Amino acid sequence: MASVSGSGPVVLLFEAIDGGHIDVRTAPQPIADDQLAQYLESVSQSGATNLSTAEPVNIDGVSGVMITYNLTPSPGVTAKDEDMVVNQGGDTYDIVLNTAAANFSADQAALQTVLNSWKWA
Repeated sequence: MASVSGSGPVVLLFEAIDGGHIDVRTAPQPIADDQLAQYLESVSQSGATNLSTAEPVNIDGVSGVMITYNLTPSPGVTAKDEDMVVNQGGDTYDIVLNTAAANFSADQAALQTVLNSWKWA
């Protein structure tokens, strides 16, 4: 499954046996803190639906924002994404869980495990 968010290079990728994945990308250019929610909400331009309201997120002491949304990558297939962006060290990081809607809860738990152990270098 492909995420519609994040167009920069992948700096970290976790793949689940159920086909879901967590990818971390850097944005092509840094995004101002006050524009992070708008950046995330732009996924609707790429076909994302059921966007949640942007919520604050904290990753190893760094504040950012997070949303969830649905994608239909092919007819009859629904994916669910959790997408968060944070600014750290002059870069904007886009962290995305992309998985089948049916697997979202289990894969979201895996994402939380990754985030709980996250340490910025």
